[in-house]
Amino acid sequence: MTQISYGLFSELLLVRIHGRAEAYLQASSAERLALVAACRSEATVPDLAQRILSRTIYAQASSRIGPLRELLQNALDASPPGARIDVRSTEDGREISVTDQGRGMSRTELLADLLVPFRSGKAGEPDAIGEHGIGFFSALEIAPWIEVVTATPLGGHRLLVAPLGAGPPYEDFSWTLLSLHRLSPAPPDDGGPARAPAPPRRPTTGTSVRLSLAQPISRPALAAEVTAAVGLVDPAAARIYVDGALVNTARARLRRAAEVPLRLPPSGALCGALELLVGRGDGIEPQLTITQKGLTVATRIDPFPGPELGLHRELARAITAAGFGLVAELPLGVPLNKGRSAVAASASTAVEAALVAAFERFILRDALYDRELLRAVDHRLSSVLDRFVHAALLGETLMIASAQGVDELDPAARTPTVAAPEQVIRFASGLLDAPLFRSLVVDAGQRPPGAALSPLLGQLHVRSAPLTLRELLQAHRAGVLRPLETAPPGPGRSAARWPLGASAAAPGAAAGREAPGARPGELVYLALDEPLAQAFWRRLASEGAASQPLEAAAAAAPTRAPGAAPCPMPRTSRDALLTIAAEVPGVRAVAAAMTVIERLDAVISESADLTPSPIWVHQDLYGPDEMAHTDGSGISVNLASSRVRALLTAVLLRDDAIAFTALTDLLLHEKTHVSLASYVPRPTAEHGTSFYRRKDWMRRRLLAAIASGAVADPMRWLAVARRGLASAALPAPAELSRAFQSAAAAA
Repeated sequence: MTQISYGLFSELLLVRIHGRAEAYLQASSAERLALVAACRSEATVPDLAQRILSRTIYAQASSRIGPLRELLQNALDASPPGARIDVRSTEDGREISVTDQGRGMSRTELLADLLVPFRSGKAGEPDAIGEHGIGFFSALEIAPWIEVVTATPLGGHRLLVAPLGAGPPYEDFSWTLLSLHRLSPAPPDDGGPARAPAPPRRPTTGTSVRLSLAQPISRPALAAEVTAAVGLVDPAAARIYVDGALVNTARARLRRAAEVPLRLPPSGALCGALELLVGRGDGIEPQLTITQKGLTVATRIDPFPGPELGLHRELARAITAAGFGLVAELPLGVPLNKGRSAVAASASTAVEAALVAAFERFILRDALYDRELLRAVDHRLSSVLDRFVHAALLGETLMIASAQGVDELDPAARTPTVAAPEQVIRFASGLLDAPLFRSLVVDAGQRPPGAALSPLLGQLHVRSAPLTLRELLQAHRAGVLRPLETAPPGPGRSAARWPLGASAAAPGAAAGREAPGARPGELVYLALDEPLAQAFWRRLASEGAASQPLEAAAAAAPTRAPGAAPCPMPRTSRDALLTIAAEVPGVRAVAAAMTVIERLDAVISESADLTPSPIWVHQDLYGPDEMAHTDGSGISVNLASSRVRALLTAVLLRDDAIAFTALTDLLLHEKTHVSLASYVPRPTAEHGTSFYRRKDWMRRRLLAAIASGAVADPMRWLAVARRGLASAALPAPAELSRAFQSAAAAA
């Protein structure tokens, strides 16, 4: 005989609040009514249970993905490793079902845990994700009518849920529970000869949740939403199908790139390790995806907002722009908010710190040695490292702490500046001191002058040395750095292979290296078969003096000494500059550079439907670290900034794509400020997630406009700007400052 029970959600919650849940579950129908009436008479707020239910159901999810993720999470927790989970929909899209092969639920679990908010039957299960006991209720927002059919080895149950009253939102929900007895199959008796009894079959267990949706969904949309929620789940944990198609296939294209222990405040107890995975291909979006047990928690297009993580942000953008996706897998001990759409506030600071540390480890110990990734992001990574090379070649002191571990930074060694907070300095230090470049170090005294290196390898004392960017710059300054165009052949080895052991510098090669760099009397040969080495050598070549008059003049140009006193000059236009400082050597080069900047601003403005901005120049008005400044309309460039001087000189020397790209990025940055200042309050227009999204949008608009021919490529103007220019040397900041001080005194 089928046993039938029925009641209201609010009644289950009410008796739970008053501590009479066990008596309610064991009572008959009449006794249950009496218990509920007694609890209501004792309640201070008569409709408290209905209020809690409404807040629980209608204040969790912001989209349909949230309830689907909760149902799949329950199925995942209940299923054995590698089991199949099926999501199916009807052709009209009005019903979907989620079916697992888990252990099923008993009558008590259905009534005491599933239908009561903030009660979870997963307590004490270390591999379970659910902890709040409200996941099932989120499904009622998109599907007020739900049927749950569940089977355990001892029997089965069918639960029907229906709304009460007019809605949504509905004031309450009714439940009806029917028991489904499981009869063991008996052998057939057909009167024939006796047969051996068939071995007993293991009863089928599992749960199927059928949703009658308030709004229909198409099958492609269902597949997309389920994939967004569970596409990164490891198939070893569960194979998830949507209408017969496997959707969690992306995990096979991800590899573990870094791992950082995670300790939660305030106790500092270790709750596991945050894992950073990287990959690209179908199902992997070029963004940062935060997951827990493979289930999507949140996504970020810009993983590292804020000026203190500028270097991290640029490198992350380089990686995602090349199509790679980053996945941060949280340990199960990290608490999430009630809607499971973000890390709980109590743990967010610790998670963000672990994410930054994991990204740094990925870059320093993995990405810079990954040939495939490097070839995809070469142009972006080289432009990021380019600022260090420029500063060193111009004789600047690199304000970077000494090489230390990613996680162990000596507080006494912090050297933050206005433009470079401590986090950026620490990370930049690791980039400068990572052994990225494969090199040969040769005793120069044994090599005859002018002799080729390859035939003499068997006769010379040669050692391999994975060198750092800092060591290569030191070798360049000492005049002992040479290019090695191809890997030298060795006995029994092809010239196409590197004959020195490893195919690349090992990530841990920085520790314990003997005599890093070159000793006195040694030459360093840099292997140019790696993308970063090629970019580095191109930069050195572009800075070297050659036979061209412009380059010779630029090489002889005065440079600003590190730590020199400020040389202020007011913001001025090109016409005023040519009038006041016409006799200062190098002013014509500044005018030519302003022509290039004006053309860049014009194409950026046209591609983004903005008004062109006035272009000015100044010196040391806003600090030595600021390259450019905007007042919300015009853009002014700091001629006293060594980085600006290096960029302008490289652009005027020749068609230097790297320097021109960096100059374009500088103009895009300032133009983004201008575009936001036109309609956004100034505090909101400062650096933040919305600012960098706007900047990326403007960059994409510019590239699309150039590709379609809507605007002319601004690099074509370089030859026009250089026409008639005898020298690319910029004026010394002190001379420009004196010229304007004299003009002010005369006035």
